[in-house]
Amino acid sequence: MSPRPPDGRSACELVAALSAEHFNERALALAELVRRGPPSTVALVAALPTAGGELRARIAQGLAEIADPSTADAFAAMLGDADEQVRARGAQGLVRIGDARAVDALLQTIDDYPDILREPDTLSTDGLTDLGPSVLPRVVPLLKAPGLMTRARAFLVLRRIFPRLDGGGDWQSLWVEFGRYLPAAEQPQRDAAADRWIAWVERQAC
Repeated sequence: MSPRPPDGRSACELVAALSAEHFNERALALAELVRRGPPSTVALVAALPTAGGELRARIAQGLAEIADPSTADAFAAMLGDADEQVRARGAQGLVRIGDARAVDALLQTIDDYPDILREPDTLSTDGLTDLGPSVLPRVVPLLKAPGLMTRARAFLVLRRIFPRLDGGGDWQSLWVEFGRYLPAAEQPQRDAAADRWIAWVERQAC
């Protein structure tokens, strides 16, 4: 297969193409912006304030995938956006550039932009899982969160990180010993079990 010829469009033209009618044209424009990396970020950041709907989400995705450290404050600002995908991309971007605000951002957006093919996964459950054991002391308190899906996502992250803990032991045995936590169980039961997981994770972190 012959290599695709270079795309001669400017970054601004490529950003405009993110609103194209056809999916393939939008996808190619986004891929080219990401391929160019940091040189694309000025045009993407400039377009974000006036963009709406799906265009705004595509711009946020492009910025998160490029992960230019110069856009750290833009990522942080995205966390307050009305669009949940933009919020999730802001958190994703902060993780990818290694910003100190990343864990807070992931916890804040843990319920944003669910993956419909991998429910209850979100971009932020993936991000927390990738960060590994160090995030568990921040995650396990969400086992007592008011929302069912927040609890389910926190539990998902705990289960995925558990095998990476030094001396974590057997998951099934601990789950039974700690009261068989389930996100949808009655509150007294699940909170009692959650407290045991919280205490256990605190001991592991010492």
